Amino acid sequence: MKSFFLKASRYAKRIQDSRDRIQTLQQMADKTEWNIKDFTQFGQLMPRKEFTAEYDTSIYNLNDECTDVMMYPQMYYIQMLKSGIWAYKNIFDKITYENRKLEKVEEYLFQHIIDIEERTDFKGYR
Repeated sequence: MKSFFLKASRYAKRIQDSRDRIQTLQQMADKTEWNIKDFTQFGQLMPRKEFTAEYDTSIYNLNDECTDVMMYPQMYYIQMLKSGIWAYKNIFDKITYENRKLEKVEEYLFQHIIDIEERTDFKGYR
C-alpha cells in the first residue's frame, strides 16, 4: 500500500487537491501497516451522470446498469448497479467481484491492491 498512497499523494499534488487530503495521503504512505479503513476513508460516492461528466468514459468501463460510482485514489472504482449489487471490475485482469455489501467489495479491492504491490515488488518504494 506504500506505493499506492505515494502515487495517490503525488497525483493529488498535481491536481491541486486540498492540503488536508494530500497530507493524509502522505501520512498513509509513511505507515508500515495498513487496514481497510486507511483505504476506504478516501472513497467518494458520485452519481453516474456526475462521474461521466468528470471522467473519460473510454477508460472506465461502466456497466449499463450502473447508477452510482464510488471512486478511490489511483482511479480505482466500484459501481452500484440498479439491482443493489456493488461491483468491481478490473479491465486489465478481467476480474469481476460483486456483492450486496459495499464493505465486502471494498475488502476485495483492498486485498487486490495489496496483491498487485506484492507481485510487482513495490515494498519500500520511494
